[in-house]
Amino acid sequence: MVHSWANPARLALAQSHYSDCRLCEHRCHADRHVSTSHPCKAGIIPRVFRHRIEYGEEAELIPSHLFYLSGCDLRCVFCIAGINAFDPQRGRELTSEFFNEAVNWGIERGARNIQWVGGEPTIHIPAILDVMSKCGNLPPVVWKSDFYFTPEALDLLDGAVDTYVADFKFGNDDCARKLAGVDRYVEVITRNLRLTSSRGRLIVRHLLLPGHEECCYGPIVKWMAENLPGTVFSLRDGYLPSWRARSLPQLNRPLEVEAGRRARRMAQEAKLELIT
Repeated sequence: MVHSWANPARLALAQSHYSDCRLCEHRCHADRHVSTSHPCKAGIIPRVFRHRIEYGEEAELIPSHLFYLSGCDLRCVFCIAGINAFDPQRGRELTSEFFNEAVNWGIERGARNIQWVGGEPTIHIPAILDVMSKCGNLPPVVWKSDFYFTPEALDLLDGAVDTYVADFKFGNDDCARKLAGVDRYVEVITRNLRLTSSRGRLIVRHLLLPGHEECCYGPIVKWMAENLPGTVFSLRDGYLPSWRARSLPQLNRPLEVEAGRRARRMAQEAKLELIT
């Protein structure tokens, strides 16, 4: 099968980011052939540290075959993937042979789609497009991302992705800087949500963090209601302390049940397209 988006010009443009990387909003311009000193530390060989059929995603997606890629452009202190997310040397090399075998394995087990997750898949767009272009039995594609990518990266994905799942993590730049190590967070994420809303199915996901209802969740609900009121909003209220969050008093505790109830009421009152 020839995929309409898999033309030589697009694949070559994607590969050019290995020499001058502008895939995420760090815009580090790294030559990834020779350096790993940039924020994500990824080279040119992507690795999958896990792939499996999952049933904990949004109902319209499951069963979903998730491919977990190591390496990330954010450094969220509460990341559930831990070191696997931040060390791009973890896992098995993503090759066409491995990917085709894995895709067929997932289809045989009833997967409705494949889902690229991480870490962060955006930093591996060149390789992902390459292996998908060579897959003759490619299911619908879900792109699960922190959405800290550039418009250039989104253009590379245009037509290749059926559903985007965006993690809208923080409602202000201070929390993003302290908890994920990135600047201009709200500006970048909201820009990308607007750009993506016309390019395929979009699900906006938010993980409720203990103590961040007013500073993060409230502003996110307000922005969604004013800018993307008809977009599906997926509220995740199962937070448990992971990775380095255990060293932060505010985050070193599970989310209270009542906090989840308040969050659902707030989303309903804002008339968001809420799913949980």
